[in-house]
Amino acid sequence: MELFVGITLLFSLIFLANFAAARRSERLTRIFNWILLLVNLPLFLLGLALLFISPQQLATTQLDLTFTAHRSAGIVLLLSAVWGLLVTLPETRRLLARWVPLDPASPVHALALVLAGYLVGNSALTLTQGGLEGLAQTSSAASIFDVIASELLYAMIGLAGVGLLVRRQGWKLLDRLGLQWPTRHQLRKSLRWILLLLALQWLAAIILQLSNPQQAEALNELNTLLLENMDTPAEWFLLAISAAIGEEILFRGALQPVFGLWATSFLFAMAHIQYGFTLATILVFVIGVALGLIRQRFNTGVAIFIHFSYNFILGLLTLLAPYLEQLANS
Repeated sequence: MELFVGITLLFSLIFLANFAAARRSERLTRIFNWILLLVNLPLFLLGLALLFISPQQLATTQLDLTFTAHRSAGIVLLLSAVWGLLVTLPETRRLLARWVPLDPASPVHALALVLAGYLVGNSALTLTQGGLEGLAQTSSAASIFDVIASELLYAMIGLAGVGLLVRRQGWKLLDRLGLQWPTRHQLRKSLRWILLLLALQWLAAIILQLSNPQQAEALNELNTLLLENMDTPAEWFLLAISAAIGEEILFRGALQPVFGLWATSFLFAMAHIQYGFTLATILVFVIGVALGLIRQRFNTGVAIFIHFSYNFILGLLTLLAPYLEQLANS
């Protein structure tokens, strides 16, 4: 029920932001800014409560809180709310527009800034509740249906964010997202990028194993736990194609023209914080930069193909690893 309410609120805000942008009304934009302020208020108050009320007192309330480090969670929630409050101010957005290509007058871009802060805050919240060890203890294996559902949500946010059926549709929508079918020439060029990403993955794994074998083992165990249900090529194909489409539509298609290459790559890394803050996070950031460059040089369609190929090849190698190990030991 809570998830349904959250998703409904999210898409309602996206619709209202696009409606205000389509009407180009200063009055509607001001009203939407006030709505954003009100949305941030409960988060601000919850952050204060976690900071100044003891866990024992909170336990007597009807709040369903599962935090293990209440004050750390309070700081994260408070900072997320403060960010959300600040970016509703046009002055803050004009300042940020000096570094990223957003439109400070756009209610859609204002909402994007608020949601970006929530994404970073959610990642920080995860890390403050036990780090990599806590993630391993609280994480569970995802089914292919869970993966497809989450990636479909990413795609829907991206499509709604750029104004599906409100400000854009048809070719205008596809053009805004950079969704074009890759040409043969682009597909040939893509092979180099796929090999580069696989080489970076291999290099990062070696560096982590040599520099911090305990962390490397913990990451392998967490990966095994999260992906233990993906045990057929068909499931890896579905995982790879859904992740590529959902994440590229949202990050490279919808967000990169608003936030630019570097900030979007940072958000992409924060969305993959299931690895904790490790060398794997830095690798995801680098991959995000590479996919962002591909979006700039070609289009989002090419980025989807490369992202899919990279994920699917890694999946096949994961499935083959036990057999290759047996051959090596025989």
